[in-house]
Amino acid sequence: MRIERQADGVRIELSGAEVRLLRRALERASFIDTPVSEQAEIAAFCARALEALPAK
Repeated sequence: MRIERQADGVRIELSGAEVRLLRRALERASFIDTPVSEQAEIAAFCARALEALPAK
């Protein structure tokens, strides 16, 4: 995993194995200890990230 800070964000470069792990983590994101007011935003973020990740 390589992480680079950029102007107003962060660029993360993942290996194929790390992409698989991230996909698993996003698919199983849990809302334990997450305020109800943030759950919809987190779910939307996970959905967008999953759509952008390569299938495998």
